[in-house]
Amino acid sequence: MKHIPIVRTGYFLGCVLLVTICYSWIMVNNIFIRSVVQLQKSQNGSQGQQNSFLIKDRVAEELYGYAQNERVSNRMKLVLLWSSLFNGLEFLKTGQNSFNHSSCSEKKCEITSDRRRLMESDAVLFHLRTVSMTDIPRSRASHQKWIFFSLEAPPYSHFHGFSFMNDMFNWTMTYRSDSDIVLPYGRVIRNDESANRLDNLYSLWQQKRKMATWMVSHCDTDSAREGYIKAMEKFMEVVTFGECGVAVCPVNKTEECLNNFSKKFFFYLAFENAICDDYVTEKFFRTLKYDMILVVFGGGKYSKISPPGSYIDAMEFSSPKELSIYLYKVAANFTLYAQYFKWKLDGYDIRDVPDPCMLCEKLHSNSFRLYSVYHDIRKWWVAGSHCRKWEMT
Repeated sequence: MKHIPIVRTGYFLGCVLLVTICYSWIMVNNIFIRSVVQLQKSQNGSQGQQNSFLIKDRVAEELYGYAQNERVSNRMKLVLLWSSLFNGLEFLKTGQNSFNHSSCSEKKCEITSDRRRLMESDAVLFHLRTVSMTDIPRSRASHQKWIFFSLEAPPYSHFHGFSFMNDMFNWTMTYRSDSDIVLPYGRVIRNDESANRLDNLYSLWQQKRKMATWMVSHCDTDSAREGYIKAMEKFMEVVTFGECGVAVCPVNKTEECLNNFSKKFFFYLAFENAICDDYVTEKFFRTLKYDMILVVFGGGKYSKISPPGSYIDAMEFSSPKELSIYLYKVAANFTLYAQYFKWKLDGYDIRDVPDPCMLCEKLHSNSFRLYSVYHDIRKWWVAGSHCRKWEMT
């Protein structure tokens, strides 16, 4: 009786498994491509052609109760969250609460995550970090705006599905100033009401004993901020908190931690994990409220979003050594140190969460009726963000 060698049997089974995997991959990819092609047809279908993925304007009028000459702002607008949101994006609440506050000039908008309401939605929001190209709507109404949404910088939101997103999105909603809906991480608003917080600045300055601190959870970043900090530490003390540091601030205790830091440290390092156009996260806006001078490191236009004289830009110094020398100079001279807090006497309202008001306002504007589409969203998002990495010179 002959026995089939174990090696040959294993080889045969391996080949069968490989063929099965390849076949499955081809079938899934084929389904995926077909769904994307159908999606693009629905986006680009001409008005003169019948397209099963489009609802014609006449039908839309009957279903949604508006005619071409009706004022855009006369009815409630519905926004569908198609892909899930991360923790920290609670400002986009389902229902009408996201827009029902004093800062929103337009409040007639509702947010839903109920996919059954797809065809009645005026806008469909796709969160880039959670969207799957195998899970996109197979139908879209002709009046809808599909919105590309991201608050993460391109190095942390780039994926291979971009090549299938051509002609998919009508609007963009990001922190970038050239977005259709500009959604920064925070805002600084002049209110002409003095905070009167400089009364005890001198005594606070006298009790400070440490130079700089920061809280960080990403230890290896695209911006190479950790390399910059390491170079700074050759010349001055930097105490790191968070996942990459000596201790972690307890959950939901960030404000308490920052308040404690402000009693001990002269400076807070608001260093971003990516150096991209307009990318300034909540760490900047949040820390403005405390009695530490912010040292920023990023690609934002800080002079346009900050009170005058409220920060020190690391990018304006030739090296970490030069920055460290200047920080020592500021810390040792109260008059110079106090210059960075004068803006608090003028009165500013600091908001450290994104404000979605512009989304509702845009849906009620004339822009809603205008046709627009991003042919190459990858080019706009990735190449157009001009991201770069810090390098020691």
